[in-house]
Amino acid sequence: MRSLAILGILIAVLLASAGCIAPQLDQKSSLAGGGSGGGSYSSSGDYPPAPVSQGAPGYESVSSSGQLTDQKIITTSHISLEVKDVRTTLDSLTSTAAAFEGYVGSMSVDTRSGNRLYAVLTMRVPGSAFNPAVTEIKKLGVLKSESLQAEDVTAEYIDLNARRAALAGQLTQYMRIMEKAETVSEILEVQEQIERVQVEIDRIDGRLKYLDNRVDYATITVSLQEPEPVGGNEGFSFVGVINEGIAGLLAVVAGLLILIISIIPLIIIGLIAWLVYRWWKGRK
Repeated sequence: MRSLAILGILIAVLLASAGCIAPQLDQKSSLAGGGSGGGSYSSSGDYPPAPVSQGAPGYESVSSSGQLTDQKIITTSHISLEVKDVRTTLDSLTSTAAAFEGYVGSMSVDTRSGNRLYAVLTMRVPGSAFNPAVTEIKKLGVLKSESLQAEDVTAEYIDLNARRAALAGQLTQYMRIMEKAETVSEILEVQEQIERVQVEIDRIDGRLKYLDNRVDYATITVSLQEPEPVGGNEGFSFVGVINEGIAGLLAVVAGLLILIISIIPLIIIGLIAWLVYRWWKGRK
Protein backbone atom coordinates (compact mmCIF):
# COMPACT_ATOMS: atom_id res chain seq x y z
CA MET A 1 0.00 0.00 0.00
CA ARG A 2 2.84 2.37 0.82
CA SER A 3 4.34 1.82 -2.66
CA LEU A 4 0.99 2.68 -4.26
CA ALA A 5 0.83 5.84 -2.17
CA ILE A 6 4.34 6.87 -3.22
CA LEU A 7 3.48 6.21 -6.88
CA GLY A 8 0.29 8.25 -6.53
CA ILE A 9 2.23 11.18 -5.08
CA LEU A 10 4.76 11.00 -7.97
CA ILE A 11 1.95 11.17 -10.53
CA ALA A 12 0.39 14.10 -8.69
CA VAL A 13 3.71 15.98 -8.72
CA LEU A 14 4.11 15.47 -12.48
CA LEU A 15 0.55 16.68 -13.19
CA ALA A 16 0.97 19.70 -10.93
CA SER A 17 4.27 20.61 -12.61
CA ALA A 18 2.70 20.35 -16.05
CA GLY A 19 -0.01 22.72 -14.88
CA CYS A 20 2.63 25.19 -13.69
CA ILE A 21 4.41 25.21 -17.03
CA ALA A 22 1.36 25.88 -19.21
CA PRO A 23 0.33 29.28 -17.74
CA GLN A 24 3.91 30.54 -17.80
CA LEU A 25 4.37 29.47 -21.41
CA ASP A 26 1.14 31.30 -22.30
CA GLN A 27 2.54 34.38 -20.64
CA LYS A 28 5.71 34.00 -22.67
CA SER A 29 3.73 33.73 -25.89
CA SER A 30 1.78 36.90 -25.18
CA LEU A 31 4.94 38.83 -24.47
CA ALA A 32 6.72 37.46 -27.52
CA GLY A 33 3.83 38.54 -29.74
CA GLY A 34 4.30 42.16 -28.74
CA GLY A 35 6.56 42.89 -31.70
CA SER A 36 9.94 42.04 -30.20
CA GLY A 37 12.33 40.27 -32.45
CA GLY A 38 15.75 40.32 -34.04
CA GLY A 39 16.63 43.20 -36.32
CA SER A 40 19.42 44.34 -38.62
CA TYR A 41 20.68 47.85 -39.26
CA SER A 42 22.73 49.23 -42.12
CA SER A 43 25.65 51.62 -41.75
CA SER A 44 23.45 54.54 -42.77
CA GLY A 45 21.18 54.23 -39.73
CA ASP A 46 21.71 54.86 -36.04
CA TYR A 47 22.62 52.03 -33.75
CA PRO A 48 19.96 50.58 -31.47
CA PRO A 49 20.26 51.26 -27.73
CA ALA A 50 23.11 49.29 -26.21
CA PRO A 51 21.93 46.23 -24.25
CA VAL A 52 21.74 46.66 -20.51
CA SER A 53 24.21 44.50 -18.62
CA GLN A 54 22.50 41.84 -16.55
CA GLY A 55 23.81 39.65 -13.77
CA ALA A 56 24.30 35.89 -14.10
CA PRO A 57 22.45 33.64 -14.02
CA GLY A 58 19.70 34.99 -16.28
CA TYR A 59 16.75 34.01 -14.09
CA GLU A 60 17.80 36.55 -11.46
CA SER A 61 16.67 39.36 -13.77
CA VAL A 62 13.06 38.11 -13.73
CA SER A 63 10.58 39.96 -11.54
CA SER A 64 8.16 38.28 -9.15
CA SER A 65 5.43 38.49 -11.81
CA GLY A 66 7.53 36.36 -14.16
CA GLN A 67 8.31 39.20 -16.60
CA LEU A 68 11.81 40.32 -17.51
CA THR A 69 12.72 43.79 -16.28
CA ASP A 70 14.77 44.51 -19.44
CA GLN A 71 14.88 43.28 -23.00
CA LYS A 72 17.64 40.82 -23.81
CA ILE A 73 19.40 41.89 -27.02
CA ILE A 74 22.39 40.09 -28.57
CA THR A 75 24.32 42.66 -30.62
CA THR A 76 26.82 41.71 -33.33
CA SER A 77 28.55 43.91 -35.88
CA HIS A 78 30.91 43.45 -38.83
CA ILE A 79 33.18 46.25 -40.02
CA SER A 80 35.49 46.17 -43.05
CA LEU A 81 38.36 48.68 -43.18
CA GLU A 82 41.14 49.50 -45.63
CA VAL A 83 44.29 50.41 -43.70
CA LYS A 84 47.89 51.26 -44.58
CA ASP A 85 49.47 48.75 -42.20
CA VAL A 86 47.48 45.71 -41.05
CA ARG A 87 49.81 44.71 -38.22
CA THR A 88 49.89 48.18 -36.70
CA THR A 89 46.10 48.38 -36.91
CA LEU A 90 45.76 45.00 -35.17
CA ASP A 91 47.75 46.38 -32.24
CA SER A 92 45.45 49.41 -32.16
CA LEU A 93 42.35 47.18 -32.16
CA THR A 94 43.73 45.14 -29.27
CA SER A 95 44.33 48.35 -27.32
CA THR A 96 40.81 49.56 -28.16
CA ALA A 97 39.26 46.36 -26.81
CA ALA A 98 41.24 46.67 -23.57
CA ALA A 99 40.36 50.37 -23.23
CA PHE A 100 36.65 49.53 -23.24
CA GLU A 101 37.12 46.63 -20.76
CA GLY A 102 36.69 44.04 -23.49
CA TYR A 103 38.93 41.38 -24.98
CA VAL A 104 40.02 39.90 -28.32
CA GLY A 105 38.27 36.59 -28.98
CA SER A 106 40.05 35.53 -32.18
CA MET A 107 42.44 36.87 -34.81
CA SER A 108 43.82 35.61 -38.14
CA VAL A 109 46.28 37.08 -40.65
CA ASP A 110 47.11 35.89 -44.16
CA THR A 111 48.84 37.17 -47.30
CA ARG A 112 47.03 37.81 -50.55
CA SER A 113 48.18 38.79 -54.07
CA GLY A 114 51.04 41.25 -54.17
CA ASN A 115 52.10 40.38 -50.59
CA ARG A 116 49.16 42.39 -49.24
CA LEU A 117 48.11 41.44 -45.72
CA TYR A 118 44.51 40.60 -44.82
CA ALA A 119 43.33 40.11 -41.23
CA VAL A 120 40.13 39.35 -39.33
CA LEU A 121 39.81 40.19 -35.62
CA THR A 122 36.83 39.49 -33.37
CA MET A 123 36.49 41.39 -30.10
CA ARG A 124 33.94 41.34 -27.27
CA VAL A 125 33.08 44.58 -25.48
CA PRO A 126 30.47 45.40 -22.82
CA GLY A 127 27.10 46.33 -24.29
CA SER A 128 27.27 49.84 -22.83
CA ALA A 129 30.59 50.41 -24.65
CA PHE A 130 29.46 49.09 -28.03
CA ASN A 131 28.72 52.41 -29.76
CA PRO A 132 31.89 54.19 -28.53
CA ALA A 133 34.01 51.18 -29.50
CA VAL A 134 32.57 51.11 -33.03
CA THR A 135 33.26 54.85 -33.39
CA GLU A 136 36.90 54.38 -32.39
CA ILE A 137 37.34 51.38 -34.69
CA LYS A 138 36.11 53.27 -37.75
CA LYS A 139 38.75 55.94 -37.14
CA LEU A 140 41.55 53.43 -37.82
CA GLY A 141 41.03 53.26 -41.60
CA VAL A 142 38.77 53.81 -44.58
CA LEU A 143 35.37 52.22 -44.05
CA LYS A 144 34.49 49.77 -46.83
CA SER A 145 31.40 48.11 -45.39
CA GLU A 146 29.49 47.83 -42.13
CA SER A 147 26.63 45.72 -40.84
CA LEU A 148 24.86 45.29 -37.52
CA GLN A 149 22.45 42.67 -36.20
CA ALA A 150 20.37 42.88 -33.02
CA GLU A 151 18.75 39.61 -31.93
CA ASP A 152 16.02 39.81 -29.28
CA VAL A 153 16.15 36.71 -27.05
CA THR A 154 13.70 37.99 -24.43
CA ALA A 155 11.10 35.36 -25.36
CA GLU A 156 13.65 32.57 -24.91
CA TYR A 157 14.55 33.98 -21.49
CA ILE A 158 10.92 33.88 -20.42
CA ASP A 159 10.54 30.32 -21.67
CA LEU A 160 13.69 29.12 -19.91
CA ASN A 161 12.77 30.78 -16.64
CA ALA A 162 9.26 29.32 -16.75
CA ARG A 163 10.62 25.83 -17.31
CA ARG A 164 13.20 26.26 -14.57
CA ALA A 165 10.59 27.42 -12.06
CA ALA A 166 8.41 24.40 -12.83
CA LEU A 167 11.36 22.03 -12.53
CA ALA A 168 12.40 23.63 -9.23
CA GLY A 169 8.89 22.93 -7.93
CA GLN A 170 9.20 19.32 -9.03
CA LEU A 171 12.54 19.00 -7.29
CA THR A 172 11.11 20.30 -4.01
CA GLN A 173 8.26 17.80 -4.16
CA TYR A 174 10.61 14.91 -4.92
CA MET A 175 12.77 15.88 -1.96
CA ARG A 176 9.72 15.68 0.31
CA ILE A 177 8.78 12.31 -1.14
CA MET A 178 12.34 11.08 -0.58
CA GLU A 179 12.00 11.86 3.14
CA LYS A 180 8.96 9.58 3.33
CA ALA A 181 10.35 6.71 1.26
CA GLU A 182 11.25 3.60 3.22
CA THR A 183 12.01 0.73 0.86
CA VAL A 184 15.06 0.56 -1.40
CA SER A 185 12.92 0.45 -4.54
CA GLU A 186 11.06 3.59 -3.50
CA ILE A 187 14.29 5.41 -2.75
CA LEU A 188 15.84 4.41 -6.09
CA GLU A 189 12.74 5.44 -8.02
CA VAL A 190 12.57 8.86 -6.41
CA GLN A 191 16.34 9.34 -6.73
CA GLU A 192 16.11 8.68 -10.47
CA GLN A 193 13.48 11.40 -10.83
CA ILE A 194 15.54 13.83 -8.75
CA GLU A 195 18.60 13.28 -10.94
CA ARG A 196 16.54 13.76 -14.11
CA VAL A 197 15.12 17.06 -12.90
CA GLN A 198 18.50 18.28 -11.64
CA VAL A 199 20.16 17.56 -14.99
CA GLU A 200 17.46 19.54 -16.79
CA ILE A 201 17.85 22.46 -14.36
CA ASP A 202 21.63 22.46 -14.88
CA ARG A 203 21.13 22.47 -18.65
CA ILE A 204 18.78 25.45 -18.44
CA ASP A 205 21.19 27.30 -16.12
CA GLY A 206 24.00 26.73 -18.62
CA ARG A 207 21.91 28.13 -21.46
CA LEU A 208 20.93 31.16 -19.37
CA LYS A 209 24.56 31.88 -18.52
CA TYR A 210 25.51 31.58 -22.20
CA LEU A 211 22.80 34.03 -23.22
CA ASP A 212 23.83 36.38 -20.41
CA ASN A 213 27.37 36.47 -21.76
CA ARG A 214 26.17 37.12 -25.32
CA VAL A 215 23.88 39.91 -24.10
CA ASP A 216 26.35 41.53 -21.71
CA TYR A 217 29.19 41.54 -24.28
CA ALA A 218 28.58 42.70 -27.86
CA THR A 219 30.57 41.01 -30.63
CA ILE A 220 32.46 43.15 -33.16
CA THR A 221 34.24 41.50 -36.11
CA VAL A 222 36.71 43.72 -37.96
CA SER A 223 38.15 42.82 -41.39
CA LEU A 224 41.34 44.61 -42.42
CA GLN A 225 42.96 44.83 -45.86
CA GLU A 226 45.80 46.86 -47.26
CA PRO A 227 45.25 48.98 -50.41
CA GLU A 228 46.48 47.62 -53.70
CA PRO A 229 49.69 49.48 -54.72
CA VAL A 230 49.59 51.54 -57.91
CA GLY A 231 51.46 49.71 -60.68
CA GLY A 232 52.17 46.73 -58.44
CA ASN A 233 54.90 46.41 -55.83
CA GLU A 234 57.18 43.90 -57.54
CA GLY A 235 60.24 45.22 -59.44
CA PHE A 236 62.06 43.79 -62.46
CA SER A 237 63.65 40.38 -61.90
CA PHE A 238 66.07 38.93 -64.50
CA VAL A 239 65.72 35.46 -62.99
CA GLY A 240 61.96 35.81 -63.07
CA VAL A 241 62.05 36.72 -66.77
CA ILE A 242 64.22 33.66 -67.55
CA ASN A 243 61.89 31.43 -65.59
CA GLU A 244 58.88 32.82 -67.43
CA GLY A 245 60.68 32.28 -70.78
CA ILE A 246 61.50 28.67 -69.90
CA ALA A 247 57.94 28.12 -68.79
CA GLY A 248 56.71 29.52 -72.13
CA LEU A 249 59.10 27.29 -74.09
CA LEU A 250 57.96 24.22 -72.21
CA ALA A 251 54.36 25.19 -72.87
CA VAL A 252 55.08 25.44 -76.64
CA VAL A 253 56.87 22.05 -76.64
CA ALA A 254 54.01 20.49 -74.76
CA GLY A 255 51.56 21.92 -77.30
CA LEU A 256 53.57 20.52 -80.21
CA LEU A 257 53.73 17.07 -78.60
CA ILE A 258 50.00 17.11 -78.12
CA LEU A 259 49.51 18.11 -81.78
CA ILE A 260 51.86 15.39 -83.05
CA ILE A 261 50.26 12.69 -80.93
CA SER A 262 46.84 13.84 -82.10
CA ILE A 263 47.70 13.56 -85.85
CA ILE A 264 49.60 10.23 -85.62
CA PRO A 265 46.41 8.26 -86.55
CA LEU A 266 45.98 10.47 -89.62
CA ILE A 267 49.64 9.91 -90.62
CA ILE A 268 49.22 6.12 -90.31
CA ILE A 269 46.04 6.13 -92.38
CA GLY A 270 47.70 8.31 -95.03
CA LEU A 271 50.74 6.00 -95.17
CA ILE A 272 48.55 2.92 -95.62
CA ALA A 273 46.59 4.65 -98.38
CA TRP A 274 49.82 5.61 -100.16
CA LEU A 275 51.17 2.03 -99.97
CA VAL A 276 47.91 0.64 -101.33
CA TYR A 277 48.02 3.15 -104.14
CA ARG A 278 51.62 2.19 -105.06
CA TRP A 279 50.74 -1.51 -105.02
CA TRP A 280 47.68 -0.92 -107.22
CA LYS A 281 49.66 1.19 -109.65
CA GLY A 282 52.46 -1.46 -109.85
CA ARG A 283 49.97 -4.22 -110.80
CA LYS A 284 48.40 -2.06 -113.43
